[in-house]
Amino acid sequence: MKLVHTPATLADLDTVSDYETRSYHPDEAASREQLKARIGYASQSGPELFMVSRNADNDQVVGFLCSTLTTADLVTEESMSTHEPEGKTICLHSVCVAPHARKQGIATELLKAWIQRLKQVNETNSFKKYNRIAILSRPGLVAFYENVGFRKLGVSKVVHGPEPWIDCILEL
Repeated sequence: MKLVHTPATLADLDTVSDYETRSYHPDEAASREQLKARIGYASQSGPELFMVSRNADNDQVVGFLCSTLTTADLVTEESMSTHEPEGKTICLHSVCVAPHARKQGIATELLKAWIQRLKQVNETNSFKKYNRIAILSRPGLVAFYENVGFRKLGVSKVVHGPEPWIDCILEL
């Protein structure tokens, strides 16, 4: 499947909310309202903060990622529910793919394209807009994130949902 990666819009909200709900434990999934707010943050702080992958043949959203900014170096309890426009650390909250499109490399392609886009944003600005990407990963997904350039730091202090999280970062 050929993909096109574009900024999310409110027209994508129902689809990304559905994928979020299908991808995460109910205690961990962002609500529709949180996703709507994150689309709004991206429209103000940088459209690259909430991206969707579309099937180039039919324009259907098949995956997305969303993030916010923080002034902290890692994802914190507070940064899970806030957005600090002056922050230079990107908190990657969700990487989701439609159930029918999983295991086809879509998440990997989206992440790689997104990381490249963030580096381009840094290069084209007169100042470095972003310092790093920080994520909370499940232990079983650390290798996936390492494959696209993240570095594992260790068990996070953040408790969100029933299982432990691992702090990972990618310096930009």
